[in-house]
Amino acid sequence: MRLLLIHQNFPGQFRQLAPYLQKQGHELVAICSHQRPTGVNCRILRYAEPPRRDDLPQGSSLAHDHLHRAADVARLCAQLDQEGWRPDCIAVHTGWGESLALREVWPEVPQVLWPELWVLPEHGGHGHDPLLPPSDLSKQLDQLARNTFTRAALAQAEAWVMPTRHQAASLPISLQDDRLHVIHEGISTAQACPNPDVNYTVAGHFIDRSVPTVTFVNRNLERLRGFDLFMRALPPVLRTHPRLRVLVVGDNERGYGSGHPSGRPLKDVMLKELQGSMDCSRIHFLGRIPHEHLVGILQASWVHVYLSYPFVMGWSLLEAMACGCAIVASRGMPVEEAITDGVEGLLVPMQDPQLLSQRILSLLADPGLRRGFSERARARALHWDQQRMLPKLEAVLAVTAAGGAQPRS
Repeated sequence: MRLLLIHQNFPGQFRQLAPYLQKQGHELVAICSHQRPTGVNCRILRYAEPPRRDDLPQGSSLAHDHLHRAADVARLCAQLDQEGWRPDCIAVHTGWGESLALREVWPEVPQVLWPELWVLPEHGGHGHDPLLPPSDLSKQLDQLARNTFTRAALAQAEAWVMPTRHQAASLPISLQDDRLHVIHEGISTAQACPNPDVNYTVAGHFIDRSVPTVTFVNRNLERLRGFDLFMRALPPVLRTHPRLRVLVVGDNERGYGSGHPSGRPLKDVMLKELQGSMDCSRIHFLGRIPHEHLVGILQASWVHVYLSYPFVMGWSLLEAMACGCAIVASRGMPVEEAITDGVEGLLVPMQDPQLLSQRILSLLADPGLRRGFSERARARALHWDQQRMLPKLEAVLAVTAAGGAQPRS
């Protein structure tokens, strides 16, 4: 098949799928809006990021951005068409409006979309995070705009893919029909795997499996992902274990949630709040690191902490499970789709740092308990292995390509 993959941050969700499709003999072209290397050896067309419009209201700014991207992507598709290259199927993430004008160029080419999430107030922490007031009109209008564009994109597509049942359930019932496919992007459990010989150095300190470590990984250090809860749980843990090292991976940006009410980075807020209560020299903030380094940190971890209010499930949770981490995680979705309390890990409420400390300490103190959770987490993670997921995604593209685009009323 000839396949066009569109994602402003390509490869994004297609990180594993694109190389797999190439190995199966499919011809790929990709479209994105960044200038960074992609790691995928195919033709890539790039468009410029839309100009910022700070003078527009939030919903209008979103519309400006989406329609600008849609037009730029359509022009690149028209360029391909003029060259005589036409895809059999288009795979595209809907989050930035890039698919909205594809039918203007190729009305007959079928589309498979990755909508990821139908945005609800709870996905920003509202109704769960006690620091957040009820969702106000501004946020409701922003969610309305995002979901309206998602609906417009889905109205032009033949199929869509959601990675988890939790994310699929966010869609309106009318969009949860046979066009919906719940298939995760997949992780490499051959790469993310237990490794008793792993070692690395951080801030001049040699770390291997004999050194107690606690790990915490997220794209950004934010309340939506429980970073403040994690930090408040650390003082008794560090006092109990003088050799313990804490490894924190993630950028110090605002993230998916609303940020701290003060406007300051949450890392700075928490370090000031906890100043003097713990030995911060044993907490290592690594920022964003290469994936292979992340895997090494997880392989050496004694206890991995993963926390989240209802939102999307991060790849890092599944990779930590695949590495055989003993995991303490938050109750509720999306975590409970992967971890059953007392089976693959231990679950705690999002607002109980004392209980989180106790759970971490119980695992640090009991190698046998850690070993049992490690083995069961690894076994569960195999269900998300890319060797199982990628053929299913390829099949969705092939079936959709064979069926062609359907007439739209």
